[in-house]
Amino acid sequence: MTLLVLGLNYRTAPLELRERLSIDTDRLGPALDSLARQVAPGVILSTCNRLEIYTLVDSKSQVDSKYDASGTDPGNADESLRRLQDFTADYSGIPRSDLQPLCYHHQEGDCVKHLFRVSSGLDSMVVGEWEILGQVRAAFSAASEPGYVRGPLSRLFHQALRVGRRVHHDANIGSNRRRSVSQVGVQLAYRTLGDLSQRQVLLIGAGDAGQLAGRALAAAGAGNLVVTNRTYGRAAELSLELGGVAAPFEQLYQTLVDSDAVISTTASPDYLLRRPEVQEVMERRGGRPLLLIDIAVPRDIEPEVGLLEGVSLCDIDSLRATSEDGNAGIEPEVAQAEELVAGETEKFLNWWESIDTISAIATVREYAENIRRAEVNKTLAKLKSHWPSGPNSGDSPNNVPDLDALAAQLDAMTSALVKKLLHHPTVYLREGKDPTRQQMVLELFNPSNPANSTRPARPGQPDQPDQPGRGDRQHGRG
Repeated sequence: MTLLVLGLNYRTAPLELRERLSIDTDRLGPALDSLARQVAPGVILSTCNRLEIYTLVDSKSQVDSKYDASGTDPGNADESLRRLQDFTADYSGIPRSDLQPLCYHHQEGDCVKHLFRVSSGLDSMVVGEWEILGQVRAAFSAASEPGYVRGPLSRLFHQALRVGRRVHHDANIGSNRRRSVSQVGVQLAYRTLGDLSQRQVLLIGAGDAGQLAGRALAAAGAGNLVVTNRTYGRAAELSLELGGVAAPFEQLYQTLVDSDAVISTTASPDYLLRRPEVQEVMERRGGRPLLLIDIAVPRDIEPEVGLLEGVSLCDIDSLRATSEDGNAGIEPEVAQAEELVAGETEKFLNWWESIDTISAIATVREYAENIRRAEVNKTLAKLKSHWPSGPNSGDSPNNVPDLDALAAQLDAMTSALVKKLLHHPTVYLREGKDPTRQQMVLELFNPSNPANSTRPARPGQPDQPDQPGRGDRQHGRG
């Protein structure tokens, strides 16, 4: 089995394409179902800055490490990777030829390390952000509830969440500032407008991103904060917490007339602010400039709005320079976080490599146990023929052997024999953690030979067909 991730993010793909690939909560269930049917069960992580698909596929990948965002396919890409690419193209409606140059992929150890870095905020535009950990948790939960994620993939995500928490706790990246994209948007507003205490700032959206932006605005001293949301109750609740006021969503454009800046965070499937309506707003403002910051993906504000005179429109990709400035000065914390991630990656890979070892040991042990049971049955059958028992056997009661006691003794003796015979091969496999050793031992014992595959009956029971054991290769990583 092979761990594989296919993705694209803010570094490899423009916003115009990322928003077309965005999968909201309502569509995530059907997308997971399609992924399980077309490729393999997995986890889909969709955020404002990335789309990543994690799966556990059947066969060892032969993906060339040079196949990356350059778009060059050397011709030996693994079938599972191709199916992931096809799934992404089919689901998004974007041609595979357009997606392929923008995607990256990682497998095995690189996949593990990548997820750990993502959950820790080390791969984010705002390094050390806290939001991503909750987004990874939500993606994992969405895939776990229908049972799409089990076994090694489930363990990987459980450990990724622990790694993310540990990095934030031990490395203290942004612990005093709660770094986030929302906070970067507020920083941009402060840089553009200066003191916010005399400015009216309109916050559109009261979800997680809106709450983060609102708290950052309050901390920045926004003196006149207005919150609007499709559900008025949520806007009222957030505005009360922030010391602002709530405005009905139906009065959005009217509220816009009096605002100096807008931060929009809703990720609505449709534009909330369009050029014709905003043009009317600008005509009523008497030439006063308007700063619009759209951190939603898909975008809340129609891009053409930025062409209007007096309007400054910044989308999430426009925040990258501001976020990079904020990343300066935390290099020691980042170095510590990277060290933690490397250590946790090694821990997971040690466990991951042991799966094959455990499977091989179980297979060899079951093979030996089958032989032992067969020999016990053969011996008992011979004993019965030599020592007939019963009232008509002609033997005196003192000469009739106790077959149950004899069977128990033979069973105990041969069981101990098997353990002793397999002690050194077992130690050899456990300590080596070497796939070559595992294959060599399996070939040495040849447990898959049809002549050795029949599971003999226990003493006193008829022969039964062999059943798959715990050590079958289907339970290893393949």
